[in-house]
This record gives sequence, C-alpha cells and structure tokens, in this order.
Amino acid sequence: MPAISVLDYYCEPGPITRLDRYAEFLNWLTDDTRAIYQVVQSLLVHDLWIERYGSPLDPAQEYDTRIAYMEDWLDKAIQLDPRSLALPRAVERRVICCCREFATLFCAMLRFKGIPARSRCGFGRYFGVGWFEDHWICEYWDAAQSRWVQADPQLDPFQQSFLKLPCSPQDLPPGAFWVAGEAWLKSRSGKIDPMSCGISCDPKPYGLDTLNGLWFTRGQLLRDFAALNKVETVPFLVRLSKGLNWNSWRLVGARDEELSEADYRLLDHIAALSLEPDENLTEIRALYESTLDLQAPQEILKR
Repeated sequence: MPAISVLDYYCEPGPITRLDRYAEFLNWLTDDTRAIYQVVQSLLVHDLWIERYGSPLDPAQEYDTRIAYMEDWLDKAIQLDPRSLALPRAVERRVICCCREFATLFCAMLRFKGIPARSRCGFGRYFGVGWFEDHWICEYWDAAQSRWVQADPQLDPFQQSFLKLPCSPQDLPPGAFWVAGEAWLKSRSGKIDPMSCGISCDPKPYGLDTLNGLWFTRGQLLRDFAALNKVETVPFLVRLSKGLNWNSWRLVGARDEELSEADYRLLDHIAALSLEPDENLTEIRALYESTLDLQAPQEILKR
C-alpha cells in the first residue's frame, strides 16, 4: 500500500460520516469549528444526561436502528424539528444518543468542511477521580496551530458545571482523554489497574457481572482502531441495549482466557500504532485491510 497523506485521508468521509444529503446546509454553514461544535450540541442529547436537564426520556427522540450513520442521524433531527439544523433546539427536540454520536457527527461535519478529523474511542479521565470512563471524542487538525486538537462536543456548559471540569472541552489538555491503546498498554504493563477502566453503571440489566476490566479495554481498542480507519462503530452498551451482542467480532466478543498469545501480540501492536496514528497511518490502514479479526464485521455495521 502506498504512503498515505494523513491530513488528506482524514479530510474525506467514510461510509458512516458521509453527509452528501445535507450538502446544501453544510455548504451554507460557517467553517468556524466553535460554531459547528455548538450546532452538534443543539441537535443531540446524551441518554444518561437528559433527565438532569429536566426533560423526561421520550422514546420518540431515540434512534431505533442497530447503528446510526450520520446522515440518518440528521434525518432524525429533522423529524423532531423541521427547522434549520443551525437553529438551537429544546432538549425535548434533540435526538437521544451517546458520546459516540457527538464525536462522530462533529467529525463528519468537519470532514465535509475539508477539516481533517477523526473520532477516537477510549476513556475520559474527567468523570471521576481514579476512574477511566468509556468515552468518545473527536480530534481535528487546527491548521493555524499545526496540531491536532482533542475536543469533546458532548460537554456543554451545563455538563461542564456539573462535572466541575477544570479545562475547556473544546481543547482538552494532554492526558484528559486516553485513547484506548494507552489504557490497554498501561493495563498490560501494570501501570494502572485494569478494573479502573469501564462504564460506571449497573451491569446486571445487560446480563453481565462487570462493565470494566481488560476485556472491556480490549473492545475499546478495537473500536478505536476501526475508527482510525474511518469505521466508527457504536459503543459497547448500545448493541446490548438493542438485544444484540459483539460475538461476530471475535477479538471483541471473546473472553480473556480464550485469546491466544498471538492475539495478545496483535492487540499490543495495534495499541502501540494507535498512539501515533500520523506516523503509523500506512501500517494502520494496511493491517486493518489485511487482518479480518481487526475489521468490524458487516453484521456490526448493518443499519
């Protein structure tokens, strides 16, 4: 595979982030990343935060397919409120989602604008002391500063105040968010407790004993590696909440003890690659395309 221009690659959408049906609106929309950030926040509301805003959870606001492609997500937003997508919406007129949709819709809009962007799956370190919470953010290229900016478009002023966030979610400082590869390697080397990485909710409704541990970080790593290849899958619990599972993706669905030494070597390798995606993009792309176990199965990506 020939060398890939990193910025050119992340300027172009993948199947999930394509927004051609909304080209007229997006051509009109400003290129200002701060304004696009606000548009995304006005269209979406996180399912675990909606009642904190004083609004009951209304099933009519939910997206009911297996996985939301970003064009479909905007279709749902128009169903709830047919006005311009740039106009602020009340909480009860926003699409209920999770962190992946905030990050990936922001990513999709930036790519349409020709701004290199990529969704990243990993762990937020600002949701609790000593705890690494399942989370997605967006990285985008700031040409003026010649650097990647990590932004968390889920965190509006209300959430910032609730969490007492000590930094700007529009430009997260180093270490505020760990991509999954960092958590994986630190867990594997004993630098952090693997049980400190996961989802802070009751696992029993999902038929599980835990929602944390090395097995969970492994799934995050594979989702992040796929996202680096512009395949932004749903988060772990979304499939379970729809009565689905991850069994078709062997390296995600397997138990720790079912993995071979070769599996662990592969996982360690992609974790290391994911920490420096600019330097490693050619290998990241080639390895993803040539290794079936790393690819998100079509069953996972089916609408």
